[in-house]
Amino acid sequence: MTPAAKLDPSWPASLALHAMLLAAIVLLPRPQPFKLPAQEVVPIELVAPQPEPADVPLPRQPEAPATALAPAAGATVTPKPAAPHPAMVEAHSFYAAKVLADPRSRRARAALATFAPSERTIQLCNIEAMEQIHRWKAELRPDLVVPYATSNLRIDSGSIQADGAAFRAARRWYGVKFTCGVTDGVVTAFAFSVGETIPKAKWAEYNLVAGDPED
Repeated sequence: MTPAAKLDPSWPASLALHAMLLAAIVLLPRPQPFKLPAQEVVPIELVAPQPEPADVPLPRQPEAPATALAPAAGATVTPKPAAPHPAMVEAHSFYAAKVLADPRSRRARAALATFAPSERTIQLCNIEAMEQIHRWKAELRPDLVVPYATSNLRIDSGSIQADGAAFRAARRWYGVKFTCGVTDGVVTAFAFSVGETIPKAKWAEYNLVAGDPED
């Protein structure tokens, strides 16, 4: 009969070491999933399509009446200085496509698909105008742009010149003029100049509304 095998004296120590390693692995903190920060997107509202011709000339200024009196002989006439106009801000980055790609803009994307090409160009430029104005001055958060508020706009293929536009921010209206170029459905050029606040007494004349996008 073979004598019983003797236990290795190092076996209890090895078992204790493995138990300590297993406990250390279990207690390690679990890695947390990486989350991208939410990007801020200005809420947008599309302007209802307007039946605009392909090229709309700006309205002619009324001529001075023929009965205007000439200044008296020897009188000094001081010309009235023209109101200063802010310089145009030239954009080097464009954001309309990024705004429309946001999931919160799915209704705007669906609406754009139903518009005629010229009207789609106008809406893309309106969206670009809202984002450019907000990035130019953070406290302004436009939610609506009317490109023909105080005068007609020019549409020439993929370019727009809106000298009498207006935008709404925090239930107030401001004048703005902008030029915008669109190529293959993407804004590729934009420049703008923000004007003065439009008095509330003029809102009805320009068909401007004070409601929020939810209204």
